[in-house]
Formats: sequence, C-alpha cells, structure tokens
Amino acid sequence: MEQRVRETRRIQLELTKVNAIEDGAAKAEGLKVYVRSDVREAQRAALTELGKCGPKAVAAIGEMLADPAFAGEDGELVKALAEAGGESVGAELDRRLQDQLKFWQATAPTLSVGWWNQDVTPHAPLRERYAQTLELVRALGHVHYRPALITAEQVGNLWRSLPQLNDASGLNQMVTECNQLVDELRAN
Repeated sequence: MEQRVRETRRIQLELTKVNAIEDGAAKAEGLKVYVRSDVREAQRAALTELGKCGPKAVAAIGEMLADPAFAGEDGELVKALAEAGGESVGAELDRRLQDQLKFWQATAPTLSVGWWNQDVTPHAPLRERYAQTLELVRALGHVHYRPALITAEQVGNLWRSLPQLNDASGLNQMVTECNQLVDELRAN
C-alpha cells in the first residue's frame, strides 16, 4: 500500500512538471505515458490536459488514436482531439466516423440482439468501438463540421435499421445523438 502511495505521489509530481510545459506539442508528448497509466487519476488528468494543449497537440493525439495500445482510451482521445483542434479537425473526425460506419455496416448484421452484454470484460472490443463511434458523433457536434451531416445521417439510418443496434436498453442513444447532430448541422 505504501509503495502504491509513493508511486501515485511520484506520478503526480511528474504530471505537474509536464503540465507546466507551455508548448502544446511537447506537453502532449509528455502526457502520452500517463494516458496509459494504471493510476486512474493520472490517466484522467492526462486526458483532460490533452484537450487543453491546443492545435499543436493534434498530431500527438492522432498518433495515439492510430496506436492499438491506446484503444481503451479512444473515446476520451476523440474528446481531447475535438477540444484541442476545434474546427480544424472536423474533416479528420468525419473521416474517422466514416471508418466506424464501414465497420458497423460490416459487423452489425452478424450481431444478435443483446450483443452488448455478451462481453462485459474491461476493454471489450465492440463496446470500445461503440464508445468511439458515439464520441465521434458528439465531437462533430462540438466542432460544428457541416460536411459531416451526410455521415451522421448514414450512421443514424444504420442504427435505426437494425434491431441489434437500435436496442432500447441503451444502444439507441446513438440514434438520439445522430439526430441531434443532424439537426445542429442543418441549422447552421
């Protein structure tokens, strides 16, 4: 227990040093190691700070999203990307949502109703995919990227069309988020 407390304090001190870095790119690089930390508080702090690093952090966040080692943090990394890059990452977020759409178009027909509860282990691949897809929809709303209107409509339509995706136990949240995004983008 004492060793864990010492480790946590050490990480807090290191994070304080990293957070003092003014250059967004350098700070984002310094935060990478903490995004994968097994100290949950350090991980949350690193993910929060990533979004505050500004446009210079976009490349580092993109690298983490492309690295399978960070797959468990994809949803939070998408949030950080949108916050750090703002409107400038709209096209990238839309491209990533299009990739998710292709995945779900190929995978969803093979799923049964209730698939969400078939693998409840931490970092269950389909649950992580869902979280990333949902955060991409939300992030596109955050950056108000109008060209994503088509992709958002397609994701919403796919979700509505398949009972294994549009499950009222909670998976129908994707339809709600897509509808909200489409409404926002049409209004702008």
